[in-house]
Amino acid sequence: MQKDAMDVLQAWVDQYNARAGASIALDSGGEAGGAQLRLKYRPADGVISILHLVAVSSDGRPAILVSRFEGPTAETSVQAGLWASAQLGRRPAS
Repeated sequence: MQKDAMDVLQAWVDQYNARAGASIALDSGGEAGGAQLRLKYRPADGVISILHLVAVSSDGRPAILVSRFEGPTAETSVQAGLWASAQLGRRPAS
């Protein structure tokens, strides 16, 4: 049975956290269908680091675009979301 990309990512993150016993746990996020996947962690209070992956079609071929964001939690989360939306053609790039 085929799994949603978010389920696969969440299982990987859960296994990583269990095995690594990291003092800063990884978290994941995304959307149904798997067009966007995010790995996140909080290196300090009020700070977030996000590795954002977006599945797109480029010249008729599948591609995955990746960008890294780090900074104050609210602003960085918005910046990552706007970047992903622009890559998916939902908003113009700013």
